[in-house]
Amino acid sequence: MALLTGRARLEMARQGQSLLEQKRDALLREFYREVPVVFASHAELEVAMSGARLALEEAGVRLGPDVLAAAAAAPPGRAVQVELLPVTVLGLAVPAVAPLDLVRTPDARGRAVAASGPALELAALRFEEAMTTAVRLATMEARVRRLAREIRRTRSRVNALRTRIIPRLEADTRAIELVLEQREREDRFRLKRVKSRREARTAART
Repeated sequence: MALLTGRARLEMARQGQSLLEQKRDALLREFYREVPVVFASHAELEVAMSGARLALEEAGVRLGPDVLAAAAAAPPGRAVQVELLPVTVLGLAVPAVAPLDLVRTPDARGRAVAASGPALELAALRFEEAMTTAVRLATMEARVRRLAREIRRTRSRVNALRTRIIPRLEADTRAIELVLEQREREDRFRLKRVKSRREARTAART
């Protein structure tokens, strides 16, 4: 019974190692597929922010710092809300935000275009485009970080099974097998002695 139990535990551990390795490999494929997209979004955000800063500087030159300060001090016209989506990757829950477009029309910004001027509205447009990209990038980065943590966790479990748990179970199973083999040899030896004694008694009677 101990040998059967040990073999069952060893087989279960080997199956667990195989499943975890498959999960690790699938997570790595997903991770390496997401990383280039994150880098591309970083580059896109840098371009968007560069354009937004350039538009803001141009608005400052055209309108003056007082107008920009007054526009910046104005209360926001809306509260930005994000919608979290239940997304899983290979059974792993990862953060995701519903696609969000933060770009508004000039009227939605609460300023008259004639009063603010096209330069200020262009700067606002560029920053809203940059913020839209930033929200999308934040979602992707959070997903990649979650995948990286799960990869490290899965890799650690695989290593524990391969280097500690499975070798220990193999050693325990082999020890039980050696004990049973020794008992089997002793039983055969005893049976031979009993058989030899019986044959000797039979020969003495005859």
